[in-house]
Amino acid sequence: MTRQSTIALLGITLLLSGVAPMVQAQTPPAPESTVTPMTQALELYNTGVSRFDNGDYSRAIADFNEAIRLRPDYAEAFMYRGAAYSELGELGEAIASLNEAIRLNPTLARAYILRARAYYELGNTAQALADAREALIHDPTLADAHLYKGLVALQEGNNTLAVTEFTEAIRQRPDETSGYLLRGFAYSRVANYTGAIADFTTVLEQEPNDVVAYIGRGAAHYNRGSLDAAERDFDTALRLNQGLPNAYYNRSFVYAAQNRPRRATEDLNQAIRLNPDFVPAYVGRGRLLAFQQSHALAIEDYTRALALDPNTVSAYQYRAESRLALNDVPGAIADYSQAIALDPNAAPLYKARGDAKLRIGDTFGALEDYDQAIARQPNYSAAYSARGRLYANLGDAQRAYDDLSLVIASSTPSNSVDPDVLYTRGQSRLRLGDFAGARVDFERAAERYLETGQAEGYRRTLDQLRSL
Repeated sequence: MTRQSTIALLGITLLLSGVAPMVQAQTPPAPESTVTPMTQALELYNTGVSRFDNGDYSRAIADFNEAIRLRPDYAEAFMYRGAAYSELGELGEAIASLNEAIRLNPTLARAYILRARAYYELGNTAQALADAREALIHDPTLADAHLYKGLVALQEGNNTLAVTEFTEAIRQRPDETSGYLLRGFAYSRVANYTGAIADFTTVLEQEPNDVVAYIGRGAAHYNRGSLDAAERDFDTALRLNQGLPNAYYNRSFVYAAQNRPRRATEDLNQAIRLNPDFVPAYVGRGRLLAFQQSHALAIEDYTRALALDPNTVSAYQYRAESRLALNDVPGAIADYSQAIALDPNAAPLYKARGDAKLRIGDTFGALEDYDQAIARQPNYSAAYSARGRLYANLGDAQRAYDDLSLVIASSTPSNSVDPDVLYTRGQSRLRLGDFAGARVDFERAAERYLETGQAEGYRRTLDQLRSL
């Protein structure tokens, strides 16, 4: 298993689930000779706010309902009722109440941010973003609006913007940990692992039992190569809560990097036991099995992942690799094609499919895929190398020379060039009549074969040199 970013947002909407309307309880007017509907509505509203603050959301809703019955234009009661519905997961009812609050008072900034939360949890990020922006128009100090803008930016892959939004939220509310937590994940997305570790540490200084912060910091340590520190953080998270599939999943990467595949597999098994629909865990376990040459079992895990989520590109890709290992080339090509259909701009997928096509003699299909890979990633050295060698096999010496020259020129350091590339360009130069250039390439190829311990390649190159 290769080092990669292993933290998803861990259901990050839950991190903001405590967003409260932040409207003060209201003071009833001075008592008169009789109780009026207005004073009754105010008393019910205040009781509802108190119950909301204590987590008694169902009874709070009943109070807000009665307050609204007595005073149908009570925008704040609609807003609080919407917040209570959100806490109960009744997002449709929440949005309906918040819509009414906004209709009655279009400047009620907190209602917009509460509706943004509901829309975000429903996956409607465009409306969530629009509401967060509208909230800031009416209250530029509303830090939660920046948090939601940052969450939408993260989901859209605009990680730099996410960092900016979370930083602004922190500036406005430096004592609130949500901004640091979310910025920690955003920093990880832009490979600023030092910044991520600092933010997660800030959270843990204030909330030492925050398991999400331990998982996030552990992932950042892992990506920095600090495996022991990563393991400690995942261990702590699991000590605090043994029911965290994400913690087991992420710790498995540490164990794999430490060459402890049995422990890594145990963690992935536990992640799957806790969450049988955990697609990344099946893919990760498949990768471990493939690494141990258990490709048939790996294919079972990838197939299970795809049954759960047919849009998992990595599962198609890795299943293709295992199928190739079992000489099921047509099956591998089919999997690569599925992956490409889902991610048509992924140059490595085209290159891999081209390699597979070449194994069954589909020369021109392979050439087309190498072209597609290069079109999508013009600096893709491996694709130029594969295409250059294929041109050489087809007898197109000039195109082979051109592609392989690009590979050699882009190799850094220069003494790291694949000796096969040097050897094949030397052959192309021979065909083009450049005998001096061919000799130079063969001499460099012989050196590289010797350095890399490839005896057969070294002997073959010496034979070419003797024939010049």
